[in-house]
Amino acid sequence: MEQAITGNLVLRLSYTDAAGHESERVVEPAGLLTAGGRWYLIAWCRTRRAGRGFRLDRIVAAAPTAEPARPHDLTELLRGSAAAGAVPSAAFAP
Repeated sequence: MEQAITGNLVLRLSYTDAAGHESERVVEPAGLLTAGGRWYLIAWCRTRRAGRGFRLDRIVAAAPTAEPARPHDLTELLRGSAAAGAVPSAAFAP
């Protein structure tokens, strides 16, 4: 995940949602945030065609691709989301 964020690469995820359903996602990562004691990967989800927050403890697997990701503004991805009050990680925030 770190390689995809710092290298601006598309990331493939296996993700388990709150209901326990696992899905495969292709995302363009924007950064890591913390909120409520949990860490989130904030990214543009190509599957859902929207900004999404992925709890790190629900990511089953992650692999960077060789494909460059489009740059995304972290604030825009968060606008109107439940993670709007999250705090950017100093290590990965733009």
